[in-house]
Amino acid sequence: DAPLLDLSDMGMCALIAAAAGATRVTSLESSSGGMPTLAATISQVGNNFGIQIIQAQAEHVTKSYILGEIADIVAAEPYYEMLEGWSLQEALNYFHLVRSMKQRGLISPTSISVPSVAILMAVVVEFEDFSNAYGQVGDSEEKVIGCFDHTPVNFFGNRYHTYDVSLPVSEYKYKALSDPFCVAKLLYDEVKIEAADERARSGKIIRPGNCQGVIFYVDYLCRASKEKATHQKDGVHYATITTSSASHRQVVRKLQSCTVVTETDVQKGVMCFCKASFDDEVDGIEDHSFAFKIVK
Repeated sequence: DAPLLDLSDMGMCALIAAAAGATRVTSLESSSGGMPTLAATISQVGNNFGIQIIQAQAEHVTKSYILGEIADIVAAEPYYEMLEGWSLQEALNYFHLVRSMKQRGLISPTSISVPSVAILMAVVVEFEDFSNAYGQVGDSEEKVIGCFDHTPVNFFGNRYHTYDVSLPVSEYKYKALSDPFCVAKLLYDEVKIEAADERARSGKIIRPGNCQGVIFYVDYLCRASKEKATHQKDGVHYATITTSSASHRQVVRKLQSCTVVTETDVQKGVMCFCKASFDDEVDGIEDHSFAFKIVK
């Protein structure tokens, strides 16, 4: 009977919770796109569950909007219509929403989150098409095409080592050069970020090639029974839901410079180190940044 707040669009978690017996369920829809489908679904099954839908931005919600006033359980897929295809940003958006609503007293300080943790994963790749498409315009002096000065364009266009790109990578030709490795963890229950320092998060390069970019995906940890668990921490069992499948678009970031790794380098040992920064530590328009270094 604990009040539950679903913070993702389409209300899937809210419907599942209500069908499982929850009686005070609030689904917050930040976009209008999913409202007709969600409303129709509730109408078809009959709204005997104790579920309400609110179409509003999170910053406009007060306690009076939430069944039970203060949510003891907060849930999300996470899916947001405006961020579809940006799995990294969806994970961060959910984190910021939970933190903000806890600060405003809308979510209990002792609440539990579904999912509990988001593990931000990275893979170093050789990605020739991406590297060429998201590089500078013109020659080394940026003045080839029509004698135009491309410096202003390249100031932004040649900085994709600081910007993310969302791509259906299963439709592209690329080669994974490293093992997947964690660059940060978003702890939703504690509302903390375990960011990577330069030496704490690293991945081993296992194949020769041109290290040109990094593909990100998110592994979500949700509380589960012991039989279904893939992780265990402090006596709690968790199952993993991943965005790494071919059905998802992936977030891609270019490395600042290409590093050529030979078979001999691989045999001697090559590592990719990552330093991650979030919130106030970031200098720029993004709320996160990653600095990668390939070390032979």
